[in-house]
Amino acid sequence: MKVNAAIESLKHDRAKGFMRNRFLALFIDFIIVAMICQLIYRIFGTPDWDRYLQMQDMVRGLPASDPLVLERVRLYQECFITTLVIGVIYEACMLVFFGAPIGKLLFSLRVVNAADGRNFYMGKLMVILRSLIKALSIYLLSALPFIFLCLTAFGNPEARSGFDMFAGTKVVDIRSK
Repeated sequence: MKVNAAIESLKHDRAKGFMRNRFLALFIDFIIVAMICQLIYRIFGTPDWDRYLQMQDMVRGLPASDPLVLERVRLYQECFITTLVIGVIYEACMLVFFGAPIGKLLFSLRVVNAADGRNFYMGKLMVILRSLIKALSIYLLSALPFIFLCLTAFGNPEARSGFDMFAGTKVVDIRSK
């Protein structure tokens, strides 16, 4: 009985393939951010993920207080934060100027304000806030935000993720309007 109630709560009147397209859009944007990181690495030398990965083998078996282990941790933090900043800048700029990152644009998805009454500038501020909340949750909780994203997006009629709810935004398929 409880299983049927849980299944019923996941049924919504979204466009067919909406969640699949949203996931694929996320994957495409992940690849784009990785490509931007590579470009920035070639220009500025950071984030140096290759050096970090090489250090993984070098520190195996060393105590946590070893200077090489501490350097690897510092390098990881530098790479991780730089990658997050690049991701936030990419997503926020795309949201402000085009209404969606490239992945969502390819699938005719847009990030819009959940409350239609917001003025133009407040709406732009909220989509920037969405990007910042997303990055902050990734930084603080690591992989858990994406699990949270999936669960919250599947569990409500508008497919709003946790950071969409916090920022007052939602993702819509413009073909179904």
